[in-house]
Amino acid sequence: GPRQTRGGPLSSDEQRASTVPHPTTGSPLSDRYPSPGGEAAVGLSSGGFSGYWSLQPWQEGAVKRYLAAAPRLPPASKGYNVSGRAYPDIAAQATNFCVEPFGCGVSGTSCASPTAAGIFALLNDVRLSAGKGTLGFVNPLLYQNAAALNDVTTGASRGCLFESGWPAAAGWDAVTGLGTPNFDRLAKVVLALP
Repeated sequence: GPRQTRGGPLSSDEQRASTVPHPTTGSPLSDRYPSPGGEAAVGLSSGGFSGYWSLQPWQEGAVKRYLAAAPRLPPASKGYNVSGRAYPDIAAQATNFCVEPFGCGVSGTSCASPTAAGIFALLNDVRLSAGKGTLGFVNPLLYQNAAALNDVTTGASRGCLFESGWPAAAGWDAVTGLGTPNFDRLAKVVLALP
């Protein structure tokens, strides 16, 4: 049968689209970090819209707001599919990591993904310590609680077919998603769940 989550069975699109947030390849720290606005989208980030999977209902409103209001979107003549699954869902620090045996200065998804996974593992630990179950499929929860993430509003990805890439903007954007996880705020959200 279909995979289950706290909210019921996953649709076939949700099962195919993944059961974890799609993190982008990062947000570098600026000289303003850790103050609000201290993170920026990094050019090596991926993002955009799937040519295979449809836009998911839990992200539709956030994506429509981005497409309607974001400055400097790549030209629509380049043929990107705004009806496809939008990604990333979130961002995480992904530049200037120290990784053995390669040393420091390592960057990319291989840094952002385990960083994000570690945060969600700690959020599951918070719930387990409170006698509650683990989170399961979190994407709708993140979109319903976007204020629990640090919104990244500056910077942009570099374009492949575009002259410029996707710009960061307030709310969800196609370079940093909803932003970077804020552990303290997310811990309050997940503890309030049954």
